[in-house]
Amino acid sequence: MASFNRMIKAIFFLYVFSMTGGALLAAPGTNLCALSDENRKLNFLLYITDDQSWVHTSFAGDSLVRTPGFDRIAREGVYFMNAFTPAPSCAPCRASILTGRFPWQLEEGALLFGGIPVQYPLFTHLLEENGYESAMCYKGYWPGNMKDTLYHTQPLGKAYYVTPDSSYPEGIADCDYAASFAEFIADRDESKPFFFWMGISEPHRVYSEGIGKRSGLNEDQLKVPGFLPNVPVVRNDLLDYIYEIEHQDRHLVRILDILEQTGELENTIVIVTSDNGMPFPRAKATLYEYGTHIPLAIRWGNVIKAGRIVEDIVSLTDIGPTILDIAGIDTPSEMTGKSLEKLLWSEKSGLIDPNNDFTVTAFERHSWARKGGLTYPIRALRTTEWLLIHNFRPERWPSGDPPPFVPIYYKDYGDVDQSPTKRFMIDNSCNKEIEELFALAFDKREEFELYHVPSDPENLNNRAGDPECEPILSKLKEQLASHLESTGDPVLKDSRHWDGMPFYLLGKEPYAISRKTHPHLF
Repeated sequence: MASFNRMIKAIFFLYVFSMTGGALLAAPGTNLCALSDENRKLNFLLYITDDQSWVHTSFAGDSLVRTPGFDRIAREGVYFMNAFTPAPSCAPCRASILTGRFPWQLEEGALLFGGIPVQYPLFTHLLEENGYESAMCYKGYWPGNMKDTLYHTQPLGKAYYVTPDSSYPEGIADCDYAASFAEFIADRDESKPFFFWMGISEPHRVYSEGIGKRSGLNEDQLKVPGFLPNVPVVRNDLLDYIYEIEHQDRHLVRILDILEQTGELENTIVIVTSDNGMPFPRAKATLYEYGTHIPLAIRWGNVIKAGRIVEDIVSLTDIGPTILDIAGIDTPSEMTGKSLEKLLWSEKSGLIDPNNDFTVTAFERHSWARKGGLTYPIRALRTTEWLLIHNFRPERWPSGDPPPFVPIYYKDYGDVDQSPTKRFMIDNSCNKEIEELFALAFDKREEFELYHVPSDPENLNNRAGDPECEPILSKLKEQLASHLESTGDPVLKDSRHWDGMPFYLLGKEPYAISRKTHPHLF
């Protein structure tokens, strides 16, 4: 089948090449024999921001944030308006991207500070085995253990790291991403196609408090999500988040310029996305819309029809199979994600494949946030209209145990990143104007939650108890359970499956938390 697909693509390339006078694929200096599928040597650039919700690009309609780099990719390529992370936590998401598998199919790979089981092939290794040069910058598969369970090395090739000429503000990674990519381009083996993983740190916390306002961002254009208090401290926190989005996008603009100046842009498939949603309460590390719905745009030179907005629901588990498919490399059976190449080739906008009408997301544990390493197992089914969430252990605290438990890294309610917004909500939890929002973010939840996304994109009105919604609730419950069963999710038989799994600390030699080393955590 792969050979047949390569033959069809080669015929298509030759046809379009003849119809366009040879202008379709030929970047400066490109040999015409590159039109054959085996010799095209397409490059891949995967650009992943850290903690960015789908709404926060100017292309998506945010009037405050300015993202000309992302907008260019979306404008000159395909914008996927319904793209979702498989897990709203960085390392589990990145493990799923690398393996093309759902997090529940990865044992401890489903956890932050876990590890990817060695038996699952990585698409980056398959590229290398088929003649690609693989390299990366800054954040790859992280934070996780790569010593005992994985491959003993970062699974993304040689790392490039150039420090900026002048200091960046507090909270901004001390890395000039664009200069690092330029160093790779100058250093690369030009006889090989390349895959480059650009692991951006922003807009991950911490932020330089007040930098958004100091940079001149117009607060009047800021939209505060309905699940957060609309107060000065939260507004400033959101402005700081927006500032970091704009910072990383300026690097994307420079990287595209580098590709253009070196004649590689038209021969490079550029994929821009994020690992999970914004680092605020009821967003990151939750299966609500602002935690799992992420930006995604793909540019493929002049090959695909540009300016299309695709409404099909897609997952980041699809990235690896898509890259392998385009590169003409057979996708291993272990990868359960599906190639998006058909959607890229289509000239349509809207819903292209009616079968792409749902995805499933998952969460277990972001930090060591509950005594004894307990997780908070949840799964969610997101269709084109509805979001169903199943909280398998509703008696547990969804955001982590409250005091007096002392978690690792994130203090009270340790599955929510530390922030001025979180601190304000905790300190004012008894305030009548805040207590309802505090409950939404930190209190225990019902076993099932149901949200009508078009009318309630911020997931504020749980309709699981609405008699009018009982038919759709029953249908979605059955659909979710069927998908989890067909993909082998252990949570159906044992919701405690991930409790107490290793949490590898980040020292010189990774080691797991134990009762002996950290008795107060058990």
